[in-house]
Amino acid sequence: MAQRRKSALQRKVTRQRVDWLHKLTSDIVRRHSLVAGEALNVKGMTRKAKQGSKRKAQKAGLNRSILEVGFGMIGQMLDYKEREAGGFYVESPTQQLKPTQRCAKCWELTPKTLQDRIHVCSNPACGHIEDRDVNAAQVNERWARGLERTSLDAESASSTSCGSLKQLGARKRQKLQSSEGMGCETPSLSRAG
Repeated sequence: MAQRRKSALQRKVTRQRVDWLHKLTSDIVRRHSLVAGEALNVKGMTRKAKQGSKRKAQKAGLNRSILEVGFGMIGQMLDYKEREAGGFYVESPTQQLKPTQRCAKCWELTPKTLQDRIHVCSNPACGHIEDRDVNAAQVNERWARGLERTSLDAESASSTSCGSLKQLGARKRQKLQSSEGMGCETPSLSRAG
């Protein structure tokens, strides 16, 4: 009896999480025709702690938290919803691009530890200071828009072959205006990345 109640509660929490993710991703797609994310290795991030590790319980808790958030589901939802809405979902090659280490202004790499929460550019000519996560998002956006293309593009190029982003934005606004009157979501077509 107690096990059945526990299972029912877990299913309820899962449904609530999926519902929240659908609402969040629908809102993002409704507002943006280009969404840039990072190609995350969730399987690697949630790997078991090494044998003999003193922090096994801590790692298990971190793994549970990562899986509960649903990083993998968010990317999948954004991808298919952007395609249906005629927009683009692009995942940057995280390991090559290093968005948390790279400066969004001058593109210089500045090594940091996980404890460093503020990005301070190591280039004296730049001097850009920003929250680490905000800076990483700006790096991903610049990469997705093609503003900063480096040798890593040879392996993972992304193109918007069906027109310019300006045209895409105009199309997206038209769809938004027509769907607002009907109270429905916007549909999408193709993906870059």
